[in-house]
Amino acid sequence: MSAAPATIHVVVSFSQVDDEIAADPPQQAPTASAAISRAKALAPKHAGVIAWSRTLDPDTGDYSDPVELIRLGTIPDWFDETGDAGG
Repeated sequence: MSAAPATIHVVVSFSQVDDEIAADPPQQAPTASAAISRAKALAPKHAGVIAWSRTLDPDTGDYSDPVELIRLGTIPDWFDETGDAGG
C-alpha cells in the first residue's frame, strides 16, 4: 500500500544587506493559507517575501515542481535563476 503524498509549504523572506538582497532562513508552514499569511506579515519588514508549496511522492521520493503561492516585494533574480525555490 502506498503512503499518501505529503505537501510542504515554505516561506522565504529577503533582507537588504548593504547593496545586496540576502535570503533569510526558510520557514515551513503547516498549510498553504498559513504560508500566505506568514508572507504577508513578513512583507512590511523585508525587501521581499515568497511562499510556495511542493508535494512529495513517497513512493519515488521525488518532489513536484514548486507552486508559487505569493510573491511580495523584491525577489532577487538569482533566487529564480538558481532554483532555490525548488524549481
